[in-house]
Parts: sequence; C-alpha cells; structure tokens
Amino acid sequence: MHKQTGSTGGREKLRTGLVWSMVSPYFSSPPAFPGTPPVEQVEMVLRAMLCSGSRLRLRTSGYGLLPLTGRGFQVQRFSPFLVNGAGPASVVNTRSFWWSKSPPAPEPSNSSAIPASPTPAQPLGTEPNNILTDTATQSSPIPADEAVATSPASDAVLSATTDSTSAISELTNIIPPLQHGDLYDLGLVSWYSPAGWVRYSMEVLHITTGMPWFYVIVVGTLAWRLASIPLTIISTRNASRLRPFASQMKALDEKAEKADQAGKLEIMLKKKQITEKAGVTVLSSLGAPLAQVTLQLALFLGVKGMVTLPVAQLRDSGVWFLPDLTVAGPYYIMPLVVAGLANMQMSLQKRDMDPSRPEMAHVLNVFRVVTLAFTPLMAAYPDGLWLSVAAGLVVSLIQTRLLQIPSICTKLGIIPLTNRLSPIPASETFRLIRRHIQKKFSASRPPPALRLPKARPGRTSRR
Repeated sequence: MHKQTGSTGGREKLRTGLVWSMVSPYFSSPPAFPGTPPVEQVEMVLRAMLCSGSRLRLRTSGYGLLPLTGRGFQVQRFSPFLVNGAGPASVVNTRSFWWSKSPPAPEPSNSSAIPASPTPAQPLGTEPNNILTDTATQSSPIPADEAVATSPASDAVLSATTDSTSAISELTNIIPPLQHGDLYDLGLVSWYSPAGWVRYSMEVLHITTGMPWFYVIVVGTLAWRLASIPLTIISTRNASRLRPFASQMKALDEKAEKADQAGKLEIMLKKKQITEKAGVTVLSSLGAPLAQVTLQLALFLGVKGMVTLPVAQLRDSGVWFLPDLTVAGPYYIMPLVVAGLANMQMSLQKRDMDPSRPEMAHVLNVFRVVTLAFTPLMAAYPDGLWLSVAAGLVVSLIQTRLLQIPSICTKLGIIPLTNRLSPIPASETFRLIRRHIQKKFSASRPPPALRLPKARPGRTSRR
C-alpha cells in the first residue's frame, strides 16, 4: 500500500512538473488557489487559457495541450519533446513553447518579412524575467504615438499609407476624356435646337483633333462665324442697293403712321415696288438678317450651356493664362477684352452709316457707354463664354474692315458709299439725350391753372 502511494505521488509530481514547465513562462510564481491540489491548480489555469484564446497550443509538432489537460493523460506523449526541450527541427515558421540551454534551430530567412529581435532562451527550471512579446503587448499596451515614433517599420507603413492616399487623391482628380455622346447624355445636344448643333460640332472637333478646349472654343467659334459670312455679305449688298431709295422709304414710313388700314396696305405695295426696282427680294432682305441673328444667338447659347452646366472637361483648358473655362476670372480680363473689341467694332461701323440717318451715330455712342457699364455684370459669367464672344468679335472686325475696301465691295456687288457720315462726339449725344428727357418731362406736366383775382370783402357794387 505504501509503495502504491509512493508511486502515485511520483506520478503526480511528474505530472505537475511537466504541465508547470509549459505554463511557467506566464507566471512569476506558481498560482495558489486555497483548497485545491497543485495539479488541479495548474490544470485549471491551463484550461482557462485554452478556452480564452487557444494561445498555448503546441504548433511546433501538431500535438495540442487540450488532450493533456485531463486527469488520465499519458507522459509518453511528451517523450519526443523532452530531448532538447524544443520541437522537431523539420517544422519551420512556427513558435516553440519549449525552453532549453541549447540554441534554437535557425529559421530560414524571409526577405519580405520585417526582422524582429530574437528572444533569449531561458534555461529549464528558472523563472523568466520578462514575459512573451505578444502577452506583454496585451497586458500593457504601448501608446500609439510612442510606438510610431520608436518603430521604423511603423514609419515605413505610415509613409506608404500617405503615398497611397496622395496617389488615390490624384487619381480621383483626373478628368476622363470626352467621348462621343457624352454631351447628348448631359442633355446638351438636340437636333431641333441650333445651340445643340453648335455643341455637337465642338464635341466632334475636340474628339477628332484632340485639341485642348481653349482652342476648340476659339476654332469652333471662328468656323461658325466664317459660315455666317455669306449671310453678312447678302445683308450688306441689300442695304447698299436700298441706300439710294432711303429718302423715299422714309417718306412712306411717315405716311404710314398717319394712314388708316387701307392706306397702310397701299404704302406697303409701294415699298415692295421700290425694293424690286433696287433688285432686292423680300426673302433675302428679311431672311438673311434673321438667319444671321439666329446663328449668332445659337453660338452664344451653345457655349453658355457648356460652361455653366459645366462640362467637367472644360475645367482643363490647356493654356496657363486661362486654366479653367467654367469659372469667372477674378481680374475682369475677358469682360474688358470683350468691351474693348465691341468698341472697336462700333468705331468701324460708323463709317458705313447712312448719311440720311444721323441718329444711328448717337445710338452707337450710347452702346459704347453701355458696354463699359455692363463689364461688372459680364464678370458673373464664366471666361469660356467671353472667350467665344471675343473670337466672334475678332471675325467681325476683320470682316467689317475688308468690306470697306472699294475693290472688294465691287467684286461682291456692294455699292460703296460716296459720302460718309461725319463723326458725332459722345458729348453731343448726351446733350441730345438730356434735351429729350427735359422735353418729355415738360410735356407730361399739367399746364398751370389760371388764377382769378379775389374780390375784397365788404365792397358791393353801386349798381
């Protein structure tokens, strides 16, 4: 009986020593639970750790600690691991929970992995001074700022993250190129609208040639204005042919204001006879100016719809001095350019004024002031719109100057002016406007009432 008890006590000691050798790195001293045998204490701790996260699993050999926690475990299962206190050398890239005096087997180097500082081996039977790295990290976490500052690996990861974030932001800011049908999908192209034709022509011009949008708007505007030159020539020719009959037409217009319905019909027939005598048809005299105005308005509205929607590709104009065509410039550059070109255009048109209608010179003087006064209002629209207007004004300037050359006018069938209208200064225009306003106000006031002398009280007539 005593032998059996001694053998049983030896097995218990061996069992306690083996199990404690596996869990001793996690404790500075054996745990003490009052009223519980030592083996039971160790097994309780071991079961708790296995259930909490399976951190003490022997990955070096494939043997788990879970079968060893029962009361009837066999010591023979530990025999392969008690030779040097470490697992078999054939198993790599695994963590060993065995400690011995002999150095651990070298692990194959991995260039992609981050090198870690080796943990010195502790001899069996001695209590380690420090716990494992992962357990220490869980029990006492290092602040994030200190970890990033002291770890070169974290610095590399942070820099890589910053680079990737900047690269992603650059990729998101890249504007995709315009494709066929994009303007139609945005609702900017319609076959029943002249403005839609203008937008479609600029889309085709940009896709086929690959020009930046600054040059696309300039070239597209020039193309449409050049297409309207025949209409301008027809209108100028008709006006030159009707110029000798201007006095007769003016007299008929004055009669039509005072005539009744029958008289107005008669005056219309006379005006038709005069236009036929001058070689001008009704269709050409009315259709050419109407088509010219429609084309210019379509060009204005077409570009305005593209830059105010806006089309995303117009944010990259392709030139450094006007980078974004969808926003208004802060220095009023394009509105001032448009106002200057418009005044130059009016100065050239003064030479072609009919001498029998001097009031048109005053109208041009008023327009000069209006263009300068509306410059701040024009600055509310994007620069791309005024770029198109400026390109159209350049075409008008060249066209007007060429049509003032007598040789060119003769070839185009335009009768040149023999006597020109003398220039009228702007001061004379403003003086005439002030007189007109004063006359209007004086005519709107009622005439002063006649005051009769009052009779003196107390006096009566003797008669």
